[in-house]
Amino acid sequence: MKKYLLKCMFTLAVILMVVNFTSCSDDDDDDPVVENRDEMYGNILKSYVNTTVIPTYKALADAALEMRATNQALKENVTDANMESAAAAWLKARIQWELSEAFLFGPVSEDYLNIDAHIDSWPLELEEIKKEIGLTEGQLTGERAWKELEDEVIGFHVTEYLLYREGKSRPVAELTEGELNYLTAATDALVWDCVLAYVAWAGEENVSAAIKEVYRQNADIVNFLENENASIKNFGSKLSSADSYSSWESAVEEIIDGAIDIADEVGATKIADPYSNGRVEDVESWYSWHSLEDYTNNIYSIRNAYMGGEGVTGSPASVSLSTFVKEYDAALDTEIKEKIDNCITKIQAIGDNGSLSFYKVVEAKSKGDVSREALVNAAVDACLAVGVSFEKIKELLK
Repeated sequence: MKKYLLKCMFTLAVILMVVNFTSCSDDDDDDPVVENRDEMYGNILKSYVNTTVIPTYKALADAALEMRATNQALKENVTDANMESAAAAWLKARIQWELSEAFLFGPVSEDYLNIDAHIDSWPLELEEIKKEIGLTEGQLTGERAWKELEDEVIGFHVTEYLLYREGKSRPVAELTEGELNYLTAATDALVWDCVLAYVAWAGEENVSAAIKEVYRQNADIVNFLENENASIKNFGSKLSSADSYSSWESAVEEIIDGAIDIADEVGATKIADPYSNGRVEDVESWYSWHSLEDYTNNIYSIRNAYMGGEGVTGSPASVSLSTFVKEYDAALDTEIKEKIDNCITKIQAIGDNGSLSFYKVVEAKSKGDVSREALVNAAVDACLAVGVSFEKIKELLK
C-alpha cells in the first residue's frame, strides 16, 4: 500500500513537472520568438533603408545635380561636345531613377509627394510641350515648371526628348533657344524632385550641406514636404521602426509589395502593352533607345531590395529580406534569386543584349514582323514569375 502510494505520488510529481515544464517552455517559446522575430524584422528594415533605399536616392540626387551642371554648361556654350555631355549626364541620372523603382511607396507615391508621376510620366504631351516653348518665348523658370506644369510635360522624358534622337544626342544645330531654356528649367524641376525624394527618406539633418542648399532653393519644395506632407518626413526612420504601421510584418510587406508592383509593371505595362498594341509612342525612353536597359534596371532594383546593396552590380548585405527567407525556406530563397536572374536575361534577350532597341522591336511588330514575339512573351512571363515568388514570402511572415 505504501509502495503504491509512493508510486502514485511519484507519478503525480512527474506529471506536474512535465506540465509545469511544458507551460514554462510555451511561455519561453512565445515571447522570445515574437521578440526575436520583431528584432529580425527591424534589422531587415534598417538594412533595406540604409544599404539600398537611401544610397540609391543619394546617387540619384547627385546625378541630377551633375545633369543640371552639364545643361547649364550647354546653355552657356552650345557645342556638340557639351550636348553629348548633357545627354550622358541624363543617362546617369536615369539609371539611378530606374534603380529606385522597387520602392515607389511612401514619399514618392501618389499618396504623398507624387514624385513618381512628376518625374516619370509617359507618354509625353508633345504638342503641349511645343506650345509651352512658344508661349513662354524661352522664359520658363524651374520654379514655375515644378509648380505649375502638368506631369506629362516635365521630368525625365521631356529632358530626354530635348537631348536625344534615335539613341544619340541631338546635333546642337537642331536645338532652338526656346528648347534650351525649357531644358534647363525642366532640369531644375527634376533636380528638386530628386533631392526631395532623398531628403524625405533620409531626413534633412542627414544629408550634406550641398543637398540642403539645393533643397532650400525652392520654398515651394520645402513647404510641400514640411507643411503639406510632414507625416512622411524622415520616412526611412519611420519604416525601419515600423512607425505608423500596424505591425512589423506589415512594414516588411512594403518591401515585398514594392518588388511585386514593379515586376508586374515591367512585364504587363512597359513591355507587353506597347508590343501587343504595336505603338512605338508607348515605349518608354525611346528617344534615347534606353528602354530595355530601363526595364533591366527595374529588376536590379528588385534584386537590391531583396538582397541589399545598391547599383547595377549590387553588393548583398549581411542582413536582408533574402537572409530571412533563406533561414525559413532556403528553397524559396534560391527560387527568387534564380527568377530575378532569369528575368534580367529574358529582358536583355529581347534586344539581343544591347544590339537592338525595344523601339525597333515594337516598330517591326507594327509592320507585321513578329519574329521577336516569343522573346517578348518570355520576358513578360519571367517578370510575372518574379512577382509570384515574392508573394510566397508573405506566408513566412505569419
